[in-house]
Amino acid sequence: MKSLVTAAEASNQITAPEATLQYWRTTGAQNLPFIKIGRRVMYRQDDIDKWLKQHTFKHTGEYLAGGFNHE
Repeated sequence: MKSLVTAAEASNQITAPEATLQYWRTTGAQNLPFIKIGRRVMYRQDDIDKWLKQHTFKHTGEYLAGGFNHE
């Protein structure tokens, strides 16, 4: 079974406010999959790890060349 984390836990791992995660979910600004369980929002730990890996760079040239959205 894959581990699920709350929006607050995901926020702490990504070091972005929960409001930012909500903005991303609403606008699609970042490709971070989420799960709705009733009114609760959950994230798979694997998806968070993948997102962090995709947003890890050795220098700013990698970031700029990849055309990443910084929102």
